[in-house]
Amino acid sequence: MMRMSSFILVIALSLLACAPAEPTIDFGKAECAHCRMNVVDRQFGAALVTEKGRQYVFDDVSCMVHFVAKGTVAESQVKGWYVCDHAKPGTLIDATTALYLQGPAFRSPMRGDVAAFADAAARSNAAAQGEAKPMDWTTVRQALSE
Repeated sequence: MMRMSSFILVIALSLLACAPAEPTIDFGKAECAHCRMNVVDRQFGAALVTEKGRQYVFDDVSCMVHFVAKGTVAESQVKGWYVCDHAKPGTLIDATTALYLQGPAFRSPMRGDVAAFADAAARSNAAAQGEAKPMDWTTVRQALSE
């Protein structure tokens, strides 16, 4: 019985070690995989991780959307999409579940003017500052790929 428990523990730890880590962005040094600009703005950075564990970073969610739409990485190969939480600069959150605002108050590096938020309260506080359209991941991708 003890031997089986040890075996299961070893297998579980091995699987965790193989799982790709969430991406990190080295702000000020990283280069956008799409437009080649330095990634400096902690409120608008983005990243994706492929099924094979390769990480790409972007200076704006619009660069990430265009990068995949252009076919540089097939959408079927994207394991995780990440965006910086506008309310907590530099903190990456799941792009597919984030809440978004688009408007002139959010002057992003590539002028997609889309800000991501981890929760509704933060998005509501930001929306109160000016004209902004609430969006979800699907509408963000549609708007930025046009």
